[in-house]
Amino acid sequence: MSSEALKATPGGNWALLRAGVPSGGGLEIPTIPTDVSTVGGRVRLAIGPGQEPRVLLPLANRESPTTIQGGTGLSVCISSFRYKGRTLRFLDLICRTAELEPVFEEVVDEMLGRITRGVGCVDAARSTIEDFRSLLMRTDATAVGKGEIAGLVAELLVLNRLLDRSSSAWRAWDGPTGNRHDFRAGDTSLEVKATLGPGASDITINGLEQLEVPAGGSLHLLHIVLEPVSGGMLSVSGLARNAMAKADELGRLSELLAAVGCGNVDAEDWNRYRFRKESECLFEIRPDFPRLTPSMLRDGIVPHGVHGARYKIDLSVAVSFICDSTEHAAVEERLAS
Repeated sequence: MSSEALKATPGGNWALLRAGVPSGGGLEIPTIPTDVSTVGGRVRLAIGPGQEPRVLLPLANRESPTTIQGGTGLSVCISSFRYKGRTLRFLDLICRTAELEPVFEEVVDEMLGRITRGVGCVDAARSTIEDFRSLLMRTDATAVGKGEIAGLVAELLVLNRLLDRSSSAWRAWDGPTGNRHDFRAGDTSLEVKATLGPGASDITINGLEQLEVPAGGSLHLLHIVLEPVSGGMLSVSGLARNAMAKADELGRLSELLAAVGCGNVDAEDWNRYRFRKESECLFEIRPDFPRLTPSMLRDGIVPHGVHGARYKIDLSVAVSFICDSTEHAAVEERLAS
């Protein structure tokens, strides 16, 4: 990475990361270090699992920014990554709404300026977000959609089942921190997809990496069909509060919920719809499963300039990959462990 690239605007560096330009970050995910340093290390720019703009602010030991609140358009959480044999903690900010990306770039610029002037990362983030909060809040036109609510309900359904097995199983909920799959523990990964309405078999895959099986591990896809109904038993508020009552670290689970934009589980925006579960089906991702991944491309390389790919899969052609109830229980047990 050239020195010119490191000095580019946040938007320019996010464009480089989306284009797959090799980064000099050295973390488990691609990052571009900025020229702004703190006692915890350099501030880094990254992208989220859906190519969203992202910034990682290094945290000092025991520093916990629990008072920083995100929103439906901005996720705020603490993420940990390995770097040269050490585990580094970051305040992880992701812009979850494409329309807000120009505002988020201004937010990042202002945070970097405050840190350069000697303000700590946590204080810089807190004060900047408060200054820009009115701009970072979604308008009615960009409110949380029915599909997004259903997606969180489906993940919370799984999370509650894992927590029934172990009060620390919230650690397997990996998606909110920007990782590739929704749940992961050791070499076991699970992607959860929700669709609305009986008979729905098409699912949308966000990015070529989403159905890539981790090296040396396994990947399963859980398809949950939900039907929106007035007075339905399944809601974000009910499922989230059940999970919070089971988890052994309420604060950490709250951070994960905030990271998906649900800082208040009782917010009307996230509880405008309630659901009942129509069905669910678990698939094992193995060779010949219908999908498109980098490993299927020539030399495993995505063509230059191609990013943010989305495609649909008709699961009705994947019946031979369906797992029985014994394998389903085994996957949940491995994730909960």
